[in-house]
Amino acid sequence: MSATRLVLLSPAAQGRMPLPASMGQLVSGEIEQREIAGTWLQTWRLPADFAALQPFLEELARQGLAQEREVLWGPAAENEEAMRLVLRGSLTPTLLRRALTSLALRAFLPGRVLLAQGNELVLEIWGDAGHLALVNHQLLEALMEFPVDVALTPMWDSGHFRLLISDMDSTLIAIECIDELGAHLGLKSKIAAITERSMAGELDFRSSLRERVRLLAGTPVSAIDAVIRERLRFSPGAHALIAAAKRAGMETAVVSGGFTQFTRHVQEALDLDYAFANQLDLRDGKLTGEVIGDIVDAEAKADILELLAIAAGTDAAHCVAIGDGANDLPMLRKAGVGIAYRAKAAVRAQANYQIRHGGLDVAASFLALA
Repeated sequence: MSATRLVLLSPAAQGRMPLPASMGQLVSGEIEQREIAGTWLQTWRLPADFAALQPFLEELARQGLAQEREVLWGPAAENEEAMRLVLRGSLTPTLLRRALTSLALRAFLPGRVLLAQGNELVLEIWGDAGHLALVNHQLLEALMEFPVDVALTPMWDSGHFRLLISDMDSTLIAIECIDELGAHLGLKSKIAAITERSMAGELDFRSSLRERVRLLAGTPVSAIDAVIRERLRFSPGAHALIAAAKRAGMETAVVSGGFTQFTRHVQEALDLDYAFANQLDLRDGKLTGEVIGDIVDAEAKADILELLAIAAGTDAAHCVAIGDGANDLPMLRKAGVGIAYRAKAAVRAQANYQIRHGGLDVAASFLALA
């Protein structure tokens, strides 16, 4: 049977908006009526053809405009699916109306409120999931001025995700280890400049890593311990995200273009299942300026994700990858869900989800991990 979705957004002080009496016979009851983020949200699924309702909806829109309310509507398509709109951050009436209007322009309309708690709001959204990636990027663009993280996601079943794999530097931890090691030696500006260009995709990762490591030749191993002790800090929400992933039965891994001395510390502190990184060559208690064995670069990260997925009895579609730099892109693209965490522009442009403002625990909200 044909149906139409109707959404009313009103300032909280004005309360709910009554429908015209002429629509009384067409309305079987609201799906939702609730005050959230300073806004009254009312939603209906009207059991009537969109074309037949057009005159009523246009009159309702005129009334809404006069009362500073917003009226959104559209046909309920046969191929539409329920999805989740997740908002985390400073929630305001302007933000909510901008988000829902942006989605309505692309035929995505809300149903129920799934969660409204503190700075987190989750709404049921109906639309064509085939356009999800494009709509997510358009939604981020529409909300660029707001200090909020947003994602439109499928309604993943419990247990859908089997593996969480994350980059280390500037992702699980809030520093770039090689830069901080350089700072300990008075070389930070020189090393950090190379790191920045590599993470932005301007330099080949393998050659940039070897160039930076050569600058460390002669450094005592004790300098690494000092950086771990004095400078290494975990990113906000790192512990909460890993704990949520473990509660959901996911395996966890850190895969880094950095060094094993640092990933071992991160693995132990977060109780991760796996850790992969580059091995520094040591001689007489000092760094030789060389890397032993194959370098963990962008392609290696993607390959490791695939191997760990097989080991977990699943495939990449049931894996989540998080990273911030250009050398994370193949891993983010291969994963079922790739999340760019406070990332470089080139990474944000290609990741299907982004965290721009909050901590890593925002990823748990995106993934519906308890």
